[in-house]
Amino acid sequence: MTARKLCGFDVNGWRDFVAKNWRSVPGEEEEVGPVEIVPSGPLTSVVNVGDGERSRWIGGAQADTAPHGLGGGWGEVGTVGRRVSVRTLLEMGDDDVAKLSSCFTGSAQGASYNILSIDEGPDGSETAQEHLLEALSVGKYRNGALVWRPVLAALYAIEHGLVLEGQRVGVICQDRRGLAIQQLLIRSAGGVLAPERREAAKHAPSDIGYESLVRAARYAAIGPDGLNSRTAHRAIARSVGKAALGIECPSEMLRVQNGDWETLDLSGYHAAASVVAFKEGLDLRGCDVVLFETLTEGRLKDRIVTNIGSASPVALTALPAQAVALGALFAAHRAGDGAPIFFDVLPRLSTIVYGPDGATNFDLIRPEETLEAGRTYRSPEPASLAIPAGQENISVYLRKEAAPPPRKATVAIGTPLKKQAAVSLWVEQKPAAGRARILLEAQSLGRNFTVEWDDAHEDTRSWEEIIESLKVNFSIPQRLVLPCGMPPWEDSARSDGMLSLLQTEPLRQNPDWDTLAVKLAQRPFGRYCISSDGHLPAEVSQGDIERLDILTKRALEVTRSRLEGETGPGTEDNAALKFLTWQFRRCPPEVASWLIDCIEKSERFHPFVRHQASWVLVYQGLGRIVQGDDTEQRVMEMLLSSDIETWVWNRQSACMAFLLSRSDTAPTLLSRVDVERLAGRAIADFRRNIGEEYTMFNYAPFLLAGLLRWRIENPTALVSGVDPLAADFLAVIEEVEADLANRRRPSVNLQRRRDKILPILKDLKAELLGEGTNPDLLLDIYGAG
Repeated sequence: MTARKLCGFDVNGWRDFVAKNWRSVPGEEEEVGPVEIVPSGPLTSVVNVGDGERSRWIGGAQADTAPHGLGGGWGEVGTVGRRVSVRTLLEMGDDDVAKLSSCFTGSAQGASYNILSIDEGPDGSETAQEHLLEALSVGKYRNGALVWRPVLAALYAIEHGLVLEGQRVGVICQDRRGLAIQQLLIRSAGGVLAPERREAAKHAPSDIGYESLVRAARYAAIGPDGLNSRTAHRAIARSVGKAALGIECPSEMLRVQNGDWETLDLSGYHAAASVVAFKEGLDLRGCDVVLFETLTEGRLKDRIVTNIGSASPVALTALPAQAVALGALFAAHRAGDGAPIFFDVLPRLSTIVYGPDGATNFDLIRPEETLEAGRTYRSPEPASLAIPAGQENISVYLRKEAAPPPRKATVAIGTPLKKQAAVSLWVEQKPAAGRARILLEAQSLGRNFTVEWDDAHEDTRSWEEIIESLKVNFSIPQRLVLPCGMPPWEDSARSDGMLSLLQTEPLRQNPDWDTLAVKLAQRPFGRYCISSDGHLPAEVSQGDIERLDILTKRALEVTRSRLEGETGPGTEDNAALKFLTWQFRRCPPEVASWLIDCIEKSERFHPFVRHQASWVLVYQGLGRIVQGDDTEQRVMEMLLSSDIETWVWNRQSACMAFLLSRSDTAPTLLSRVDVERLAGRAIADFRRNIGEEYTMFNYAPFLLAGLLRWRIENPTALVSGVDPLAADFLAVIEEVEADLANRRRPSVNLQRRRDKILPILKDLKAELLGEGTNPDLLLDIYGAG
């Protein structure tokens, strides 16, 4: 088996190191095994060599010694544009990734696995990660991956026996702005120790940041005259980087603008003089081991170690400058063996969804999620969103823990939706591998969309404020239960009560089904003999219940005989059937089956239908008595499969209104398409009364209120600003209100109806606007009818 070539890159622009496990000897084959460190810098650059089509960028140690871009004293090759600092490439994200790629190719190429270090904080942003990964791709580096700098320092410590399983390791990395402080837990995975990163590093800004050190050394090199055409060559001298990092710095010969030579001597410059003691900002509580990773050397490093050590709870272990590169090489070994490199926490990413309680936070990446490096994370549960019909765009709010403030992304669908579409939103991400992929999938549309964080607009409000602003004060009208009571059971001045009828009617050979049905249908003081749920008043005695059961059994027999074509007492009309249906859900279940069969055979003669008015009893009677999930579903499917556009207001519309208003399960059987079709029917029923006497208006508001109960399934259904159907209903309600208000000489009956209708319309509008406060809306609508 051929040994694998492996490589670890620490390309940071201050002082670069590349660690590889092979050695190249001129004239001989490469020797895989021995570790070789390839340094470059300090203050590394890439240079442009050649001209025209032969132009290319070179980095690494070759760029250190090249005269390219060092000023006019070097003639054409000294042109300033021929040299770009690696720090500029890393910080500014130059579009030409070939330049950044040359940083790697100039030091090592051809490895099977390549690991790059990346800083924590702004210099390790998702954009920086993507830029580095693209540079690896351009350089054709195989199996490239990024690993956080503190993690690589910890891997170096693991390989050298400096830490043990279960220990909490504090890693202090010197960086551009000061110090980055990270705490890692050393855990065992398959017998291999690996660091676990639970949160982003904390930063302690300081003048010992590399940027400040370089600025001070550069100022010393340029001298009191400042930066100008006569001192520009000193600003880019190699001595500046050495002096800034405390590296031994002999005098250096520089070529000036006119071609002459000049000596720059910074050997007397001591960067350590500016280092101050750290008293705050280094949170290392609970650490068993503290490591310090730095690119500095000599007196400067010693001074920094002494000052940081005074703030450490345990003895500070300073790592060599090559430690991160060697840690990257160890990581490459693990990648090749399939062993864990480290475990990372993914930055929390959240969106907003609508649940039973309205708008709420939904974590696409949960705060407790950790993942082995190199693995792809996918949201275990997607966020479920709904795009209302009529929408052309999808709006998604996003919050990244690592990149405040929140943002609002808008994804164009292309054309307005004809029906509501469900979409799923999820995230895919690898640790330290650039931005998360935020994906939208709409199966019903057969399309996928990508949500672009960079294209989203920032929202200065806090996440909590955004959620609160999206909360709609929607309500769900309570299920309609028509109550029972004793008034219709007792005698009145006008007629006998049901108790009196039960004393006589069961004894008659041919009970007066009409009178019995009328009594059941009466509602004195808002109370029926039997509630719409089929309950009787508690005051009714067991003997009276038994007599009612006798009448019910006889009415069932009469109706069955009529259905079978037999003749006899009571079979001449639907009076017995009416008596049965006004018992609401106390009616024997087989009656519902008879009525369903009657509707399904509506094109043929049926004993229940002697004239068109009989259909009112058939449909409304069915709506009153339906009980049981299977029967309810059968009736719903039968109604929804019919031509809703041709429904009659007091037949099919009434039956559907009864079902939706009196059942908790019927609304859940509707799809968005069903809701839209029924909404169209309700709007047509509203509109047909405009200009008329409103004698056919009873069930239009009932059907609308029944549709509002679809909020059991979709909390924001028919809410203005969220569901376009709400606007359609608001418009037709305003038309009805204007019609009723502008009648010059309304009839007495219309005047009476108007006084009942207008308060109902006001409550319906409040529901549509998300301002509903009347839970008894359905009962009020029933009373107004």
